[in-house]
Amino acid sequence: MTQDTPRDTPRDTPRDTPQDTSLGRATLYARATMQERARLFAARGEQAGVQDGPRRSAVILDIDGQGYAIDVPHVLRVTDPAWCAMPMRPDCPAGVRGVYGYGGNLYTVFDLSVLLGGAPMRAAGTMVLLRPASGLSVARFALLAGATTGVADIADASAGPSTPHPLAVLPDGRVVAALDPARLFAARHFGV
Repeated sequence: MTQDTPRDTPRDTPRDTPQDTSLGRATLYARATMQERARLFAARGEQAGVQDGPRRSAVILDIDGQGYAIDVPHVLRVTDPAWCAMPMRPDCPAGVRGVYGYGGNLYTVFDLSVLLGGAPMRAAGTMVLLRPASGLSVARFALLAGATTGVADIADASAGPSTPHPLAVLPDGRVVAALDPARLFAARHFGV
């Protein structure tokens, strides 16, 4: 009796390596996320005696090489950018790109680059769904960014009087703007 399996493939060769094209994007994304989390947990152990002050976890976003942080409690989900374009009302701000449905709710999708005073992004690499914040005219919203670079423990940095957002220090020493959704959206009215 013969077997139909090729004999030149070793049995102990993993078939689900990142080079394997049969894996879906979700599996590869999950694997990369777990590797990033393992790296972060290892870094926490190395930094145990070096912390300058209280730290908090934040999702780190990148827009054209500039880093931004959003505290993890504000984030509901990080996902691939997928939204539906829609007809815009005349009073709709330029940063609105469309809507996204998740969990039976509609989220207004904003281009974070435009909200921060920059040019619209040509192609977003990630979308962050934010938890509802009280006191805002839009209950559910999502932000488009160039990329999500991971989750990091950040510490507050002293900010000068001219900074529109508080600053935070990443574990590697880089300084980024710490975005607060309530502060980001409070001065705007969105007619979506």
